[in-house]
Amino acid sequence: NVIIMTSDSIQIMVRFMVCLLCCRCAFPVRYYFIRSGLGWQVIDRLCYTTRIMNDTRNTTIRRMAILLPILAGTCWGIAGIFIRILDGVGFDNLTIIFSRNIIGVPLSFLLILMTGKSQLRMKPRDLSWILGITLSGSIALMFAYNIAVMELSLSLAAILLCTAPVFVLLVSVPLFREKINLKKAICMVMAFLGCAMLSGVFELGDGFQWSSLGLFMGLASAACNAVFLITSKIIADKGYSSFSVCFYSFLFTTIMLAPFIDWDVFLGYIADTPAQASIVLLTQCIVTSILPQVAYIVGLRYVEAGTTAILEGGAEPTAALLAGVIVYSEVPSLIGFAGVVVTVVALAVLAKAK
Repeated sequence: NVIIMTSDSIQIMVRFMVCLLCCRCAFPVRYYFIRSGLGWQVIDRLCYTTRIMNDTRNTTIRRMAILLPILAGTCWGIAGIFIRILDGVGFDNLTIIFSRNIIGVPLSFLLILMTGKSQLRMKPRDLSWILGITLSGSIALMFAYNIAVMELSLSLAAILLCTAPVFVLLVSVPLFREKINLKKAICMVMAFLGCAMLSGVFELGDGFQWSSLGLFMGLASAACNAVFLITSKIIADKGYSSFSVCFYSFLFTTIMLAPFIDWDVFLGYIADTPAQASIVLLTQCIVTSILPQVAYIVGLRYVEAGTTAILEGGAEPTAALLAGVIVYSEVPSLIGFAGVVVTVVALAVLAKAK
């Protein structure tokens, strides 16, 4: 009875983790753990932890919450590893995108059921914004980013994607009538200068390799990410939760891509290596989508938005750089390292200015 995990015990564990991540009321945790027969001392300790997380004035939690944006950026930064793994087993670009979203549908639906079924409600007139998020974020962004990862190093692909705030600023001029001052202009120039340094264009001889297609797709992914961020802000201002947006985005992407993916390769991978496929596909969805999304949102609960953007924006290219060095031996030159620093600092100043 202790070793074999029943469906009830799994449900209890999942609900407790969701309550912790989403900072929900401690009562459901107490109720379910009482029903499971655990000791009162353990129950009270766990519920006390949940109550502490709900207290935004707690200085200890606020100091720990500073790590959540870093966790989110790290998860997004290592996404290229999963892209290359699936590419190595024969997945094409659309099939890679599909594999993450089809796993995300039941996972995000489970999170909604455990945090509030009302999140499934969506006004028909707002479906167009969800469709915009799906096209710009889940499909166009990932399509361009996947190509950039295969053509460039992980660090360069990630640093190009991180230039999305520059495109947001450019789009905000005609849409929201924001002004570009001298500081913002310098930050934009420095961000692209850092990308150029990392790409190897300033190096002589056999410098760091790159391709024009990879650079174009990297910048295209940043532009799509900018549209995604703007659209997400609009839908968030309408009162929809992140879980709701994720669920419908996963669902629409899965439906739209289903007719175009290579089903033989997708199902063959699962049938030939079920254990490996399950681990890779499930880990890809959790690590590169759900976990960073939850960490980023909970981080915003305790940390101001500007600081959160800076921490996430610095962690993502750093994680991609380390992943490239450790996993694929993609070691940039000194100029390349300097380019990463220049870009991260420029984007940090730009985020702080905004």
